[in-house]
Amino acid sequence: MLYIHTRLQEKQLISDCVFWAESQIQKKEMAKSDPPEVVELFEIIESLMPTAISFNDVIVRSAGTKYANEDDFLTGNGAARLGGRWNPKGINAVYGSTDILTATFEAYQGFIDAGFSLSSLKPRVTAGANVSLESVFDLTDGAIRRSIGFSLDDLLDEDWHAIQMSGDESWTQAIGRGCFESGFEGILVASARKRDGTNLIVFPDSMDAGSSFKILGASELPPHPANWP
Repeated sequence: MLYIHTRLQEKQLISDCVFWAESQIQKKEMAKSDPPEVVELFEIIESLMPTAISFNDVIVRSAGTKYANEDDFLTGNGAARLGGRWNPKGINAVYGSTDILTATFEAYQGFIDAGFSLSSLKPRVTAGANVSLESVFDLTDGAIRRSIGFSLDDLLDEDWHAIQMSGDESWTQAIGRGCFESGFEGILVASARKRDGTNLIVFPDSMDAGSSFKILGASELPPHPANWP
């Protein structure tokens, strides 16, 4: 059993190293090929750093059982591998909501959109996390949205997944990348799944030394898959 556990850890380490190398290549390729309008967007985002807000509250996050462990729950590795509305592939991002109902809508968005039957439901783990950030890009502020040239509908109605599947970067992903590269620790934005709900997207690799991100009741989460029986 010890040998198997060690081999699993080695495979995970190799996988993480390969993923990191691929993500660095993706970032360099994106930086080289940015069109003028994206470069202009990034310059505007960077100029808005003085308007950054702090965030000190609890967010709610849901994850499948494979990633609902203390090591993986807040890494953002899944979003970096697959991409998300507010991050292109290669950028770690943790998606959470400021209330349980919005988190539920977000967690089952794919299930609802695809029209799966209830018999195909799989277990998920929902947990809270205490978040303390000093520099958050506040897209719930209409003035900030106008500054970057987008309406709320522009941001929430964009089919980012279809755009990503076509090989392009969506505008929301570009905004997320611009925030990450400008040093913002996260983005506060309305939920596309529940318009009166709010989501916080955290960039773990951009967090300041004084910021914190801690799971509530972490010891009660399932074990890492490497430790499954």
